[in-house]
Amino acid sequence: MKQVYHKIRGSHPGFIGIEVPDETEVVLLDEENFNLFRRAANYNGTRIMIKNHYCHFMKPTEGSWHLVIEGKSANFKPDSIQIIYKAA
Repeated sequence: MKQVYHKIRGSHPGFIGIEVPDETEVVLLDEENFNLFRRAANYNGTRIMIKNHYCHFMKPTEGSWHLVIEGKSANFKPDSIQIIYKAA
């Protein structure tokens, strides 16, 4: 399984959209839970629903956050992921 990590710093309100290939999961984690995830410990995160190769959600405005994008297929290509920021 291949993974891509993307850090989000809190700031102005807005939205994040992500275009992803087939068989992909997206999880939003705060700093503490991201560190737990990296250590393979139990963590709490928000799984973002993907529909038609796209997901979107409100951008956190406080703190430091991480997106974990996991490819479930052998032909997952990280360069096929598009992350789009949009102001509110």
